[in-house]
Amino acid sequence: MASSHCSWIALFLVSLMTSDIGISGRAVDTRGFLSQSPKIAKESYRPTLRTDASRRWRRGVAEAHRERCAELAAPWLESTQAPRDNSTLLQLRVRPFSPGVSRGLVFPGKSLFSFVRRVYHCCQEGLNCRSVKGIQGRLRGDTDVEFLLTREILSLTITRAELHLQLSNPQHLDIRPVLPSMTKRNLPTRYSSWSQGHTVELSVDLLFLLQSLQEVAVGAGGSPSLVNVRRMVFSSRGDAGALQDADADVWGDGVTTLLPAPGLSLVLDCSQDGVGVPCETNGVHLSHTPFMALYYR
Repeated sequence: MASSHCSWIALFLVSLMTSDIGISGRAVDTRGFLSQSPKIAKESYRPTLRTDASRRWRRGVAEAHRERCAELAAPWLESTQAPRDNSTLLQLRVRPFSPGVSRGLVFPGKSLFSFVRRVYHCCQEGLNCRSVKGIQGRLRGDTDVEFLLTREILSLTITRAELHLQLSNPQHLDIRPVLPSMTKRNLPTRYSSWSQGHTVELSVDLLFLLQSLQEVAVGAGGSPSLVNVRRMVFSSRGDAGALQDADADVWGDGVTTLLPAPGLSLVLDCSQDGVGVPCETNGVHLSHTPFMALYYR
């Protein structure tokens, strides 16, 4: 009886040891290392997928950034067509900066900060390094944009001058800027266009305007002064796209002088599938106040 009882205990211990060995055998591979269960392997695979997705996203961001950097030096598009009747008119005005006048203070907007930051980052990467200054515009009503010039701007050797417009474009229209004063002289309006989603960014070449203002401002005296700008007229006073004399202003050192507020008309021409459509009724409007970017050496 005692013998059979001992045999039963021995069999129980052997069975228990065999069971333990079997569990260990499933948990250890042939090289003696713990193997992963399917659930653990699946969970460890997920970080790899996330890492790959993150790398693809970073590559996409880098490619988009390089494209935006390339746009800084991209050749201009040219338009020689006259604007349609249902186009939107913007009036651009240039005034001398007056430190003593409260209205002379204009803070850079978000879009101007973003542009200058992009130029800086592109230069850091060795792409299109150039010196740039921004002039923040100021809206006067719905269609007038005013820019203030300083003596410093007049003294720069400007190599490229751009007017930057950011427009809301919910209907994805084709938007073409036109300078009527250039069209009347059979000269093209030079511009570039970039779109993303419901937003369009237009850059319009205004180098001719800044250089002409500089030449007239310097005059025979050899030093920058906006006193001479009042003599500058691109065409007769009946031309809506001409630079014309306007109201009085103050320029520097407390000297009061009759100075012009040169104005230049810019037309936004909208079309869809080649057919002209009204810009405003299709939701096209300024989403940020325009600014100028001046490249110089």
